[in-house]
Order: sequence, then structure tokens, then C-alpha cells
Amino acid sequence: MFARILSGALLTAAAATLALAPTASADPTPDWNTFYDKTANFVAPFDPGAFGDKGDRALVLSPYGTGRVIECKGDGHYVAVYCRQFDDQGREHAITQIISAPFRGVYVYNPF
Repeated sequence: MFARILSGALLTAAAATLALAPTASADPTPDWNTFYDKTANFVAPFDPGAFGDKGDRALVLSPYGTGRVIECKGDGHYVAVYCRQFDDQGREHAITQIISAPFRGVYVYNPF
């Protein structure tokens, strides 16, 4: 009798726990054909920490450094990675990768 009461109480507690548990909310899969702000993934070579605590970020050689938003799209597998930055007149300029793995990524601003 005691075993039935105990198992019933445990089942009730387990059911209540599952019912009240928050549901998992996964982020939606990113659209690799959409530009996203990736400025935090880059560092200019003369920025403080570029070769210290920010050494895990890709170097960007741009007249604007990381002071302007750098947007990228693609995953490098299904969709080629393309990065861009806008100048003072609002014109788009490509940020092209010239060095990749196994070395630190280096990207260069294309002025044309």
C-alpha cells in the first residue's frame, strides 16, 4: 500500500515537473543569403589588443577599421562568404579574405 502511494506521488511530481518545465526555444536557422553584422569578428591591426586579447578575431585592413559596420553573408560551405563595408557616400565595398586557415584570417577593403 505504501509503495503504491509513494509511486503515485512520484509520478504526480514528475508529471508536474514536465508540465511546468520551460520549452526549449532554439534560434531559427540563419539565412546564409542575408547579410548579418559581423563587426565583432574583426579587429584592425592597430587596435589595442589586436595581437593580444582580441587575437582570435580576423584582421581587417580597411580605412574605416571596425568603426563602420562589417556585414557578411554565407557559411563558407553551401554559400560562399562575402563581406562588405560602406564608405562615406554609402557605396558598398567588398571586404575580401586574402589569408585563411590554418593562419589567422586577414581581410582587405577593396576601394573599387
